[in-house]
Amino acid sequence: MAIKSKARHDLTLRSIKREIGERGGDVAFWLDKAYTHYDNGLLDEADISEVEALAQAYYDALDAETVQDGNATE
Repeated sequence: MAIKSKARHDLTLRSIKREIGERGGDVAFWLDKAYTHYDNGLLDEADISEVEALAQAYYDALDAETVQDGNATE
């Protein structure tokens, strides 16, 4: 069981948001980590909503870039 503390919660959420939002790292991996922390009780629904919004924005930007380059594969 995860240790539930304000500092751990803030650090975990900030790290996940940074990896997805700023670095555009392995979004699927970090989204999975967020869900794991949610299942363990460290993150709540509001936190998951924030992470999902960042992930969606990342994928939307990636799709827009692909369409702009003319490489849409639909």
